[in-house]
Amino acid sequence: MTVCSLGIYAQIGDFYVGAAGGYITNYKDLLYGLNTSYHVSDPLEISLTGLMNPDITENDNTLPGDNNISKIKMYSLNLDAHFYMVLQRSWATGPLIGGQYTYLDKKYPNSVTNEKYDLNVAGFNLGWHLRINITDNIKINGGWRYTAANHNASHHLFYLGVGYNFNVF
Repeated sequence: MTVCSLGIYAQIGDFYVGAAGGYITNYKDLLYGLNTSYHVSDPLEISLTGLMNPDITENDNTLPGDNNISKIKMYSLNLDAHFYMVLQRSWATGPLIGGQYTYLDKKYPNSVTNEKYDLNVAGFNLGWHLRINITDNIKINGGWRYTAANHNASHHLFYLGVGYNFNVF
């Protein structure tokens, strides 16, 4: 006889706070920050994530000589909805959809004019999310997110996080 559990370990009203990190493909570098989420209903969780890296180095092959090295400070804020399709007692997985705001401060320190520009970018997130509940209060998050954005700022992000779950209600 096979028994399948459809209950979910996280309860409605759970609030999660934790550390997050990821690998961003267009800059080939790491991001780090904080993640919070709120479990709205059994299949729905709302997540707010702030990620940053104040020291990204990029090689821009479109510029000649030593002027092609740029330094970037990146700060992003993501608001995503996780729709869990597979719900088990200790884990859940499903698609995510949301939006992102990113601020980029890009400098070319080797250029003659010491070029610099600031860029504010809004984007649309699509991806897949996985949550593993280690204990009643400790959980691990991971997944993949693609952000479609203007100004050549579209990217893939592979992320991982760990945090503490508070039962608010």
